[in-house]
Amino acid sequence: MPTTVLVTGATGFVMANVVRHLAQQGHDVIAADLKAPDALLERFLTGLPGAVRFRQVDVTDGAAVLGLVRETRPTRAVHGAAITAIPPEVERARFLDTAEANIQGTLRVLAALAVAGVGRVVAVSSGSVYGRRDTLAPISEDETKDPQALYPMTKWAGDMLARRFAQVHGVDLAVARLASPFGPFERDTGSRPLLSPMAHWATSAVRRERIVVTGDRTYARDSIYVADIASGIAAILLGDRLPHDAYNVGWGHGTTADEALAALARVCPGIEVEWRPDLPSPWVGPGNVARGPLRCERLRQDFGWRPRYDLQSGLAEYVEWLRRHP
Repeated sequence: MPTTVLVTGATGFVMANVVRHLAQQGHDVIAADLKAPDALLERFLTGLPGAVRFRQVDVTDGAAVLGLVRETRPTRAVHGAAITAIPPEVERARFLDTAEANIQGTLRVLAALAVAGVGRVVAVSSGSVYGRRDTLAPISEDETKDPQALYPMTKWAGDMLARRFAQVHGVDLAVARLASPFGPFERDTGSRPLLSPMAHWATSAVRRERIVVTGDRTYARDSIYVADIASGIAAILLGDRLPHDAYNVGWGHGTTADEALAALARVCPGIEVEWRPDLPSPWVGPGNVARGPLRCERLRQDFGWRPRYDLQSGLAEYVEWLRRHP
């Protein structure tokens, strides 16, 4: 049955795709963000079965969030507003802003939703909360957490506090811990300065530029096409019941640079790749540590969710989108 969903962080990469997925399914969406949408995003989210209404709000402003919730009367919500301060220079520059947005912002949004009696809530967390692992074995939801830098630390704090807030206040809530997404609208809008390697490589391929790969080419990232992230979050949001309060959302296996670029070469024949293992990778560091992929059996078992894409089909659709929107 169609419903009205509030989505925070709606002009950002992942949440824009969540908004589109929900509207494609016929749900009306209140797309809330500190930043207004640009023309390209407005086109991405128009002409769908469900209506999308944009609202500007600062999630750290509790009164403003409560006013928005009371005005729009959503029946469910996805809280995804966050600052992804992963590179060290951004971590230094935006330390307090990141902590405020990712922790206080989460609690302000949940408080407003609780006061208004909004139903199911999904708070978006991150696979980075699991931290560094001694092995690359798949990671289940109940394994220990060891975040290594500001962004994963704030996501883990928000993850824990959201679930405790829900217990105390009787909110029907689960957190969604995301693998590493790639796909349409991955760009820096002020809150995501480090894009994924898939975004850099696919963009270079479309532009017919040489792709430079630094660091260990066998290092496996837990990549997933963003449309599958969106459908996984929607499955948690719209399910009839909520057996657990935490779900991993991913493909369940890692992808090396070798594998990703081989798939990209099949989509874009003739790409030129320069391997530079002597140079450090920007995607390996305290905020991006070595770990195995996220186990997603819980999401499949509780909601019957299955990804639509594999690496090849996800890259093919992403490349086609990049060609249409250079």
